[in-house]
Amino acid sequence: MSSKKTVRLLIIMSAVFLYTLCSCKADTPDTTSDVIKTETSTETETVSMEEETEETEMKLKENITFEQSEEIIIRPFSWAPRVYSSNDGEIIAGYETPEGIKTAKSKNGGKTWYGEADASFFQDLNCANVNFFFDGERLYLAYRAVGNTDKGLYTSLQVSVSEDNGKSWSYHSTVAEYTDNKGGCGVWEPYLGLLNGRLICMYANDHPSVTKYQNIEYLVWNGTEWTERTVISDGNAHKSRDGMPVWCESPDGGYLCIIESTTERNKGYPFVLKLFYSEDGVNWSEPKIIYKPSSKNSKAAAPGVAVLPDGRLAVSFQTDEDATVKGDSQSVMKIMFSDGTSVKELDKTHFSTPENIFGTPDGESSVWSGIFYRDGVIYASAGTKNGSSLKTAVVYNKTKS
Repeated sequence: MSSKKTVRLLIIMSAVFLYTLCSCKADTPDTTSDVIKTETSTETETVSMEEETEETEMKLKENITFEQSEEIIIRPFSWAPRVYSSNDGEIIAGYETPEGIKTAKSKNGGKTWYGEADASFFQDLNCANVNFFFDGERLYLAYRAVGNTDKGLYTSLQVSVSEDNGKSWSYHSTVAEYTDNKGGCGVWEPYLGLLNGRLICMYANDHPSVTKYQNIEYLVWNGTEWTERTVISDGNAHKSRDGMPVWCESPDGGYLCIIESTTERNKGYPFVLKLFYSEDGVNWSEPKIIYKPSSKNSKAAAPGVAVLPDGRLAVSFQTDEDATVKGDSQSVMKIMFSDGTSVKELDKTHFSTPENIFGTPDGESSVWSGIFYRDGVIYASAGTKNGSSLKTAVVYNKTKS
C-alpha cells in the first residue's frame, strides 16, 4: 500500500472513532446532572415540609379525654401519688409506702421511672398527703405525719426540701403540730404555693382548740419559721368540715381554692366540692358548690386543680356516685373542665360532665388522686389496684392555619 493510501485510511478510521465516541457520550446518562436534580428535588421537598410545619399551629382541644391513654404503673404496693415537674425538665412523682413517702423521676414524660428516694423522716409516724412545690430555687415536698403517743394522737405538717431536683431530700421544717390531742383531730392535707410572693402552706385544721368543725387555714414561711396564721374558711361559720384544700393563682387574677365540704350532708350528700376566690389572698369569698354527686348518699371529695393555658380549670376528685356499694374503696377518680367562665362567676353549671379517668369498674377504686399540667399534657395520678398509677391527656390538637 502506498504512503498516500495509508495516510488516507488512518484519517478515515480516526474520524469513525471520534464519531463513535461522541455518539456513546450522547447516549450515556448524565449522572452528575441527575444528582443535582435529586438534591434540588430534596431541597424542594424540605422547603415544602418546613412551610407545612410553619402553617401548623397547636390549638387547645375543646374536649379533653383520658379514654385512649394507657395506665402506667409508677410503683406497685404504694398509693396516693402526686406528679409534679422538677427543674431539670423531668417529671417527679411522690407516693406513700409502708416505709414512708418516696419519690421517683421520669425522663420520658412518665412512661418509665427511676431513682427512688426517701422523702419523709419520721419512721414512727404515718406519713401521707404528698404535695410538691418549686419556688424557683428549691423543690419542696409537704406531707402530714401522724402517730399515737401516751398523750393521744400526735398530728403535724412537715416539709422536706431538695437541692438537686428531687434526687435526694432533707428535712426542712415543721409547719404546725399538736402533741396533746385526745380527740383524734389535728392538722391535715398541706398544700404549698406562692401567695403574694411568699411561700405559704394551706391546710385543714380540726383540732378542738380551734373549731368544733374544721377550718381551712394557711401559714407563711418567713425564712426561719411558719407564722401569720390566716383562716380562709371558718368551719364554725359554715357548720362544715371543710377539708382537703387545693389552691392556685386564678387565671383571671387573684387566687382560687377548692375544698370538700359537708354543708349538704343533711340533704343526702356527705361531701360536695366548693370553690372560693380571693383578690388579695387574705379576704375570701363565700364558697360556692361546683360539683354535687349525681346520686344521693354519695360523696365528691379529695379535689385537685390545674389551670389550662386558655384559662379553663381542670378539676379532679374521687366519688362513689356510680358505685353499688358506697365508700372510698369503691370510689373512682373523675375529672371535669370549666367552660372558660371567669372564676368569680363559676358554679356547678359551668363544668363538663366528669370522666372516669382510669375507667375504673364498679367494685374497684382509683382514689386519693391528683392532677398536674405541664407543656400541653395533664398528668392524672391515683392509687389503683395496681399501685400508684398514672394517666395522661394531651390538651392540644395540631391544626393548619
